[in-house]
Amino acid sequence: MASRGSEFETSPAEGTEEDRLVRYGTSMFGGRPTFTLVRRETDGGGEWTLHELLPREQAEARRDRLERDGRSLSITSVEDLVADIAGDDLLSKLDGWTWDEWAGAKVARLDPTRVRALQDVVREAIEGTPGDSSEVLTGGAGFVFLPETAGVRLAVAFRGVKPIQRIDRMRSLARGVARMSDEECYYWYAKCRSPSSPNGEKALRVLLTDHIE
Repeated sequence: MASRGSEFETSPAEGTEEDRLVRYGTSMFGGRPTFTLVRRETDGGGEWTLHELLPREQAEARRDRLERDGRSLSITSVEDLVADIAGDDLLSKLDGWTWDEWAGAKVARLDPTRVRALQDVVREAIEGTPGDSSEVLTGGAGFVFLPETAGVRLAVAFRGVKPIQRIDRMRSLARGVARMSDEECYYWYAKCRSPSSPNGEKALRVLLTDHIE
C-alpha cells in the first residue's frame, strides 16, 4: 500500500490558531482527524484501542440503530477519551479544534497477541501520519491521530481479527486487509458496522481465512 504522507497538509503560519493545524486530508469535517489509535502497556505486552471520532449526534444515532439489532457500541465524549487515555499531552494536540459536540466510538481493543499479528498492517497504514507514531508500534504508551482512509483500513482489520483464536488465521486476515484497495476497505467497513448487515464481519473472515484448514 502506498504511503499516505501526501494526504496531510500544514496550513501557513499566518492566520488563526486553527489555520495552523495539520489537516488530515480533505474530509467533510474540515481536515480534522477522524480516528485515534492508542497503545497501552500491560503485563502481557502492548494492547491497542481504535476509536472513530465523529459528531456526537451521529455516534448516538449509530449506537441506537445497533442496539435495536441487539448489538452495542461504546461511545464517550472526546474530552473524557482524552483524559482517560492520554491526559494533557493529547489535549494540547487537540487545541484549536472544537470538540464539544464530538464523541469517540470504540471500534475495538486488541490484546497483545492480536497486536503482534497486525503489526505490519498497522505500520503500513499509519506511515506518514503527522506526529510521532513510533510509540504505538514499538512499545510503551502512545497514540496517533489518523485520517479516515487509514482509520477505515485499521477498523476492518481490528473488527475482523477480534474473535479469531488461531495465529495463522490472524496473520492471513492481516495480509488480506493489507492487500485491499481503499475502496475495498470502505466497502467492508460499511458491511462490518451496518445494523442491516449483521454478518459482515463473519463474511470478511470467511473471505480472508477460510482457505486455512
